[in-house]
Amino acid sequence: MRPVLFTAQSVDDITPHMRRVTFSGDGVRAYLAENAIPNIKILLPDTSGKYGVPELDDPSSTAVTDVRTVPGLLGRVRTYTVRSFDVDAGTLAIDFVLHGDEGIASAWAHRAKSGTILCAAGGGGRSIGDAEHYLIAGDETGLPAIGAILEKLPSSARGSAFVEVANRDEIQDLVKPDGIELHWLSRDDAPAGTTTLLVDAVAQFPLEPETFAWVSAESGQVVTIRKYLRAQGVPRRSMLVIGYWRRGLSENGYAKAADHDRDLKEYDSDKHGHGHGHGHGHGVAATLAAAWASFIHSARHALAALRARLRR
Repeated sequence: MRPVLFTAQSVDDITPHMRRVTFSGDGVRAYLAENAIPNIKILLPDTSGKYGVPELDDPSSTAVTDVRTVPGLLGRVRTYTVRSFDVDAGTLAIDFVLHGDEGIASAWAHRAKSGTILCAAGGGGRSIGDAEHYLIAGDETGLPAIGAILEKLPSSARGSAFVEVANRDEIQDLVKPDGIELHWLSRDDAPAGTTTLLVDAVAQFPLEPETFAWVSAESGQVVTIRKYLRAQGVPRRSMLVIGYWRRGLSENGYAKAADHDRDLKEYDSDKHGHGHGHGHGHGVAATLAAAWASFIHSARHALAALRARLRR
């Protein structure tokens, strides 16, 4: 699909460190028409609020840029989970973990307000499979996806969900089937990725036949959990177990690591990673370059209209 521009409609703090930005507008409708769910690739502006692409930064520009030549642009691509969407209303929400200005996505979310523009560059990915029983586990980076998954499970679904968070203030009210037990694991403000809470919870979970396991968290924890599940006989087709980040590495550093825990062939034809942030730019250059020419015309006019409206 071609890149589109989203406009922030509202910004809400779900917890002290989780911010939900709801987008609306023609760009959202165009994106939803492509059914590029559950993951979305966003292209973030730099710290000055610029994309470094003349056509995006200046609606009057007639340039058609090969985005592969823009320094640092691919380092500003991130992949997130679509937390919720409404096709009829033309809205789409993304949850961002707030952790200061350590990452460009968190910094962008800190500054976001109604009217803020964001570029969506694609999306897609694999969803949780149908099963008799579910094991769902993740830390705060996986929480938006977990919330979306629980809302979409059939009412008859059975199993357990384990969510590790920084402290009790980060607990959310999630909609879920009655047959899914939801367990919140508080680190009591210990740094993320330094406890065994999630690994221990999964190891104590009674694996029933036909269980589907969905796990997303820090890479080291995910490796341990995947090995455990395989040792217990859970087949690959019944697992979606992905490292969203690695302690000690930046988002870009993790995405570029030769041993990052994102088995793209196994898990996702569109390179799933998760960022609240999970993010990577592999393969995005070709996607953006191929789509850019058709995007420029609509982007230029959309930006001009928005800026004119904001000046009123």
